[in-house]
Amino acid sequence: MQRRSFFKTISSGVVAFFGAGRSRAQEISADAIHELAAAVLPGSLGRERTEKIADSFIQWIRDYKPGAQISSGYGHPRTQVTGPYPSAHYAEQLSALGSPITRDSVARALDTAHIDRIPQRPNGNHVAADLLAFFYGSSDGEDFLYGAAIRRGDCRGLENSAQRPARLA
Repeated sequence: MQRRSFFKTISSGVVAFFGAGRSRAQEISADAIHELAAAVLPGSLGRERTEKIADSFIQWIRDYKPGAQISSGYGHPRTQVTGPYPSAHYAEQLSALGSPITRDSVARALDTAHIDRIPQRPNGNHVAADLLAFFYGSSDGEDFLYGAAIRRGDCRGLENSAQRPARLA
């Protein structure tokens, strides 16, 4: 009898521990993230593309695993791991932006949070800065910045490695 109650207690703790991370992403409104993406991402992307980027960001939040090992990069052999959930305060930050979310409300929020640049990767300081970091840190964001099909994550092969990436229309 005591063994059963011990395993029940342990298993409920494990479920609570692993379930907590999953609920963080679910309490964030997808509509609010879409509205934020439309406000902060370049208008030239178009609404359909900003919504797609917002959906990818939401999926990234859901799949985020704190403590996961990440690439240390070339020439930096030390092991690095991801930090705690960056999305822990996203719901309240989105709520504080009001509705509809405007560039002005985002600019005020970023100023209040003392954020003056886009982080290298989403870090949890503010959802707007993290969305921008998510997009501009991606291969699509890099292509958009340079106006060329760089496709950083793709291997173009040696036969065309001397050619410049094709311009984006």
